[in-house]
Amino acid sequence: MAVAAMALALAGCESSGSVFGGLSSGPSVATPEPVKPVAQAPLARIAMANVIGAPDAVSRQVAEQIVQAGERQRITLINDRDAKGDYTLRGYIVASKERTQTKVTYIWDLTDPTGKRVNRITGHEMAPAGTAKDPWVAVTGAVTQSIADKTASSLATWLAANRPAGAPSAGAPIAQAPASESRQLASPTPAIAAPVTPVAEPAAARTTTASLPTNEVAAIVPAVSGAPGDGSTALSSALQRELTRQGVTLANRPGASYRIEGKVAMGAPADGKQTIQIDWLVRDPQGRSLGTVSQKNDIPEGSLDSSWGNTADAAAGAAAQGILKLLPQPRAVN
Repeated sequence: MAVAAMALALAGCESSGSVFGGLSSGPSVATPEPVKPVAQAPLARIAMANVIGAPDAVSRQVAEQIVQAGERQRITLINDRDAKGDYTLRGYIVASKERTQTKVTYIWDLTDPTGKRVNRITGHEMAPAGTAKDPWVAVTGAVTQSIADKTASSLATWLAANRPAGAPSAGAPIAQAPASESRQLASPTPAIAAPVTPVAEPAAARTTTASLPTNEVAAIVPAVSGAPGDGSTALSSALQRELTRQGVTLANRPGASYRIEGKVAMGAPADGKQTIQIDWLVRDPQGRSLGTVSQKNDIPEGSLDSSWGNTADAAAGAAAQGILKLLPQPRAVN
């Protein structure tokens, strides 16, 4: 929603006499009409896809808060996934316990009308874990509001620097959106959660300090086992694409490459839902285990029995964040 620019109206002099007659102490001056606020053009019009990975109530809450935070940043977010916009925003959120705290990790992908990802926003919030076993109990409205505010701010910064061609300037007046436009967000479909912290960290991990690497990290991602539908190939292909975007070289030489083995386990259906868990085991070129990245969530029963579609991309995009921590970073030239 556009942010209105406020203008001050000049106050006129008021007559001391009656408007129906009588004398006044001075000339009567009419009070001018207040200047109407001028609406500024939004930075972008973005279709808001379902937020996945979190319980329905949390997903709806953070989505609504992002819509409101976007308004304050001059970003118009649309709740209809079929609506046409400059971009589409997809979010993935997971909560996990870390000792005495709960870590809420979020990933937002911004894609253009062709489906190509043009920006990614990642971060996390910490909250007291409490005594409950379910980490989502610790995710309060204040936590999700912080996520929403930071996400909207990051979006505004990126959009200001990447304004779509032909978009009006930031100060250009625009028509107000109809007051009756709906802002109720659809109930999200549960999907696979983002990864928890990897089980083990690589002993030889190094931090990149420059942009010119002297070596490369090559990895093999074979077909995933145990996945229903087309998940075996869809998941492996999605992870390969994600790792390539992150600078990992795909290889087919087992003796000289890291190996990332995916395994899916489906729980028994209950009350129309199923538990799904994906474990990504990372091995070094000698076959030794470096650690496992696990994802777990409840999904509608049978929803992945045929095509995985965007769910594979969501799972791979989230899993890659943990997998990259288990892979060594390229040495850099100073």
